[in-house]
Amino acid sequence: MAKQLTILFWGFIYGEVIGYVLSALSGSPFEPLQSGLIAMVGGFIAVNCLLAFVKTPKKAPKTDK
Repeated sequence: MAKQLTILFWGFIYGEVIGYVLSALSGSPFEPLQSGLIAMVGGFIAVNCLLAFVKTPKKAPKTDK
């Protein structure tokens, strides 16, 4: 649960920063809530989809010699 909340928190923070920079570069108005929520949801989905494909490596069986 804490891992998911951390993903949401940092996704929101990065969305704010990226949204501010992009709005300043393009000259469009900055929408803080919108940019934060879009990045938060996108990051949450991306990380959870990635975790579905990444498997924990299995340990090799021990052999007695």
